[in-house]
Amino acid sequence: MNIVTHWWLFDMAPVSGVLRAVFYTGLLVLCIVDFPTPLQAAKIMDRTERVFYTPVLAMRLLGLRWVSPRVLSVVAKLTIAMWVAAAAGFFQPVTGVLTFLGFAFLHMVNAGALGAHHSKHSALYALLAMCFSVSYDFSLDGLLAQYVNWPLLVPDQSAFTSGFAPKLLLLVLSYIMFAGGVSKLLYGGLGWLNGDALRFYVKYSPSRWPFMTKLLVGSPVLCRVLASLTVLIELLAPVAIFVPSWRIPLVVCWIWLHIGIMCVMRPMYLVQMWCYLLLIVPSLTDHSSTTSAVSLGGLFTTVGMLACVVLITVLIRQSEEWPFTSVPMYSNGLTNGAVRAPSESELYERAVRAQRNQHRAWQRAWLPVDAMEEIVVRSTDDGKKHRLFQLMLENKVAKFVRWPQYAKVVRATAIADLAAKAADGVELGVCGPEYPATRLLHEVALIFKNAIPDWDRYDRIELVCRTDSGSVVIASVPLGTQEVRGSGDPQQRSESMRVEQYGELQDRLMS
Repeated sequence: MNIVTHWWLFDMAPVSGVLRAVFYTGLLVLCIVDFPTPLQAAKIMDRTERVFYTPVLAMRLLGLRWVSPRVLSVVAKLTIAMWVAAAAGFFQPVTGVLTFLGFAFLHMVNAGALGAHHSKHSALYALLAMCFSVSYDFSLDGLLAQYVNWPLLVPDQSAFTSGFAPKLLLLVLSYIMFAGGVSKLLYGGLGWLNGDALRFYVKYSPSRWPFMTKLLVGSPVLCRVLASLTVLIELLAPVAIFVPSWRIPLVVCWIWLHIGIMCVMRPMYLVQMWCYLLLIVPSLTDHSSTTSAVSLGGLFTTVGMLACVVLITVLIRQSEEWPFTSVPMYSNGLTNGAVRAPSESELYERAVRAQRNQHRAWQRAWLPVDAMEEIVVRSTDDGKKHRLFQLMLENKVAKFVRWPQYAKVVRATAIADLAAKAADGVELGVCGPEYPATRLLHEVALIFKNAIPDWDRYDRIELVCRTDSGSVVIASVPLGTQEVRGSGDPQQRSESMRVEQYGELQDRLMS
């Protein structure tokens, strides 16, 4: 056995039967009670308007543009059944693989409706890692083999019984943390290290611990220290892969980062923290290794090396294409303590650069306060602008879209619209069915009129972009031109066409 294979298979202890049962059970409970998770994909899709749904590339390659909530409900139930079997150690590793495939399908479908929800990627990667682990102690397989001559699919001397699974998960979770530090420097720069960005996002985020929020907002020095420590801890993450003595201290630091975020911001990283169990226990467990060859050792080593190449490529390209993530939430920087809006003369140039995969050319919003684009409706009486999403929220519209996905679609549409107008050499506010913003507004206007009883108080719907001199109109559509109707076939066909157009755009912007 060569040194590389030995490192992949025996640097960490294998996942024991007890750890397998505890991990699977705890993760299942968290994915059922937490929201949103892939197991709630049916509910999420049922609450999402199709005009805002953006199927990921993997889904489109499968020929899917939309999956009905009924189908998702069936897939979720089958996945849970396989999950329970995997936790019990029954028919390993088949049930583990089926659990991963079901969860991955639900996760993939969810990705087109959530916009950004990075905390559940860790569960996907953990279930993938567990596909490479088999433990017959504390398992139904072992019990049945002892009493009824049950066939075991994996021999004792196999890579499946090695420490490859926790090692693979350590690689991926370390990458996630490292990518967070890299992105903060790329997107935020000094605006992140000086604490201004952290203070800004804490100030405008819903807080679970108001005292801590007040303390951070009132102390620029404390924010500067915490911001610098955050980036340092994230950039040190790869050390955990290669230096065992640093592994537990770094994982503990990651947990404290997640707890801090949970106290003063909206994201809850309970699922990701639970996945660290597969890193902590094998790192603290004494284990034996062998120098003799084991079955499938070379294949598992190849899988691990291929994972390294893929993750490095994703990081270099800053790709957010499912199932990868490289741009963490709240990674934008500030200029003089405030969000810097571009000048009107920059809009075309920025949009063209963004379409050429220069992601930093057009800032991505993590909160409404730092959004560079918005859909608004104008009052008939005084012409006052009202944010569309806020109006839908105030009217308690049950079926619309989650804000991160809404912001993602509006941003991508604004970029595509401006890039198209730049190519045609026309002015910003020119409207027409050949431009993405106009097409989107016509469909959103119909949703608005069906959802808001007093929609006739408003006469226009507009997509506007924020600049240093105020908002500029990119597209504008009168509200009186759409026929109010339900979700009939004509609308569904229109939405399907827009999904395909958006899919092509998403490939350029996110891959």
